[in-house]
Amino acid sequence: MSGGSPKITINGDVPEAVTVTTEKKSYTGTLPLVVKVKRHHLEGQRIKISSEHYKFDDIILNKTINGYAFGNIMIGGIIGWGIDLCTNCVCVPLQTTYDIKPLAKTLSETAVPNENTSK
Repeated sequence: MSGGSPKITINGDVPEAVTVTTEKKSYTGTLPLVVKVKRHHLEGQRIKISSEHYKFDDIILNKTINGYAFGNIMIGGIIGWGIDLCTNCVCVPLQTTYDIKPLAKTLSETAVPNENTSK
């Protein structure tokens, strides 16, 4: 019933576009941004966020039991439970909304290397 890729919403006060990279896909846009994450190996999955002038801590996902899995046991019995286990529909992200705080990059982190330094 809750198949497909879980979605995570990332909020923050960032005045420029960010790039959010999950194990599934990369997204670029302004916050808030809704991204999809891989259902398999949900626990410990890392979401990386970057932008031109700011740096961010990675988001590390935790999981919890999907309430629909119990209903699927009653409706589908052991076969339904087995399918949920194989497709990892038994688990969902513990948290679906994250508020991030940007940290300004230092000048050396934003500077482009000079190609003419060794002549």
